[in-house]
Amino acid sequence: MRMAAMALVAAAVAAVSTSANAQATATAASNAEKVAQYSTDELKSELNLTADQVPKVQKINVATAKSLEQLIHKYDADTSAKAASALTKGLVATVRTNQTELKKILTPAQWTLHQQHKAERLALSQTEVMASNLDLTRDQILDVQRINMDGANKLVAALDKPMSGSKPTHTALLEAAKPAIDARDAELQKVLTVEQWKKMQTTRNAFRSLLVDQASGPTPAAAAAAPKPKP
Repeated sequence: MRMAAMALVAAAVAAVSTSANAQATATAASNAEKVAQYSTDELKSELNLTADQVPKVQKINVATAKSLEQLIHKYDADTSAKAASALTKGLVATVRTNQTELKKILTPAQWTLHQQHKAERLALSQTEVMASNLDLTRDQILDVQRINMDGANKLVAALDKPMSGSKPTHTALLEAAKPAIDARDAELQKVLTVEQWKKMQTTRNAFRSLLVDQASGPTPAAAAAAPKPKP
């Protein structure tokens, strides 16, 4: 996720619309490569990646993008609660794998920096997802980013308390995050069209769980346990 995880999710959502023929498959692969490269470029700029780290990070991001594309494509036509639950679990697992693998490549200092400015990162990546999935206009993007930034700040603050105690369950985190996310969604509904709002609801639970998982991810203090970069 500098987008890292969530930006990759945006790419996956966009790629789902491709057909099953060979040309579409190549296009989907190209989409994954492009978004992975964008995520890598963001990390390179933000963390001052070394020449040795860049290809390793790109490899991780490509694998994540392809996995997310496959997941969303698999459950795209199934609107059942069972499918939504499976999609959520798959997205969270894929994103966690991405972060676990990145942590192996980054230095402790880089990992600490990666975990800072979490709210800004969450807001920007959420806006990317919505812009791609909901076909937002330019004016909407500005409004949505403002709303997401405010919501992300409130979400990170809301999760500080449960995260400071013993390891909370995912259900407890969702409960703690609900007021902040509901308030954000109420503001989003004001700037989205009826059709955009309806479409957002179809993946709401899956992306809500993923958002909470990202917001409650490792804190800067966890950097002390980060493994040394591979030689």
